[in-house]
Amino acid sequence: MILEHEIPQGTKLHFGASAKLKRQIENMVCEIFYHNNFEEILTPSFVYLEHQKNFSNRNIIRLSSQNNHQISLRYDTTIDAIRIITKRLGRSTNQKKWFYIQPVFSYPTNEIHQIGAECLDVEEMPKILCLSVEIMKKLGISPILQVSNVKILKLCAKDLGINIGVFQKMQVEDILKHGGYLGDLLKIQTQEDLKNFLKIAPDFLKPELEALLESASYCSDAKTIFSPLDFAPIEYYNDLVFRMFEGNHTFLLGGKYKIEDTQSCGFGIYTDDIVDYLMQIK
Repeated sequence: MILEHEIPQGTKLHFGASAKLKRQIENMVCEIFYHNNFEEILTPSFVYLEHQKNFSNRNIIRLSSQNNHQISLRYDTTIDAIRIITKRLGRSTNQKKWFYIQPVFSYPTNEIHQIGAECLDVEEMPKILCLSVEIMKKLGISPILQVSNVKILKLCAKDLGINIGVFQKMQVEDILKHGGYLGDLLKIQTQEDLKNFLKIAPDFLKPELEALLESASYCSDAKTIFSPLDFAPIEYYNDLVFRMFEGNHTFLLGGKYKIEDTQSCGFGIYTDDIVDYLMQIK
């Protein structure tokens, strides 16, 4: 029996203080984006399933249109935004920097409110990373900034002759059995660790390790740690990836990615996690 006050598990309810805080966060971040020459985009809540790329994903909520087309609720705004900007708006605007404030949905009834930034110029990655740090500061949060490079994991898997999917599922103990440089990579956390390993690293890893080290110079005042063997949390990330967290709260995820043959960069802010965190520390 479903009681009148119940809501489906995974959905979000904000009211009173939390609703006010959520709106303040969104308004503040909006102003930061506009100040940095971003334009806003609102994508449809319903999309053609084929546009979500990974149709086999069981987390996508599927529907059928009146014409029997497979439809889904918006599962990933980045995919939709880049597709619409490049395929629908491309001829009418030269704008490269966009932001959105809207939820995504996943099966069975999960709802996640997000604020996202997408930049169709991958050379803007240093600015995008610093912008995310600036937003956290304005929110009064000092999270850990974790930076990884997806290419390092792929190069290691190739060198060891291990399928990348298998490599991602390996436990730390299994990785250490391979010995050599993998154990050293697992131990890297600080900028100093990374610099020291670069002196003895295999040649095939050095360019990507140097790219990872360079990212430390983007925002020198951030509390940065490195995770060279971290895998891409979302499959379209193909280079540098960054995450901001505090304890069990993940506030932000971003990096470089390729969608619709367009190399871009950006990040998504998990609004609900930020609201929960700020409500707890008040």
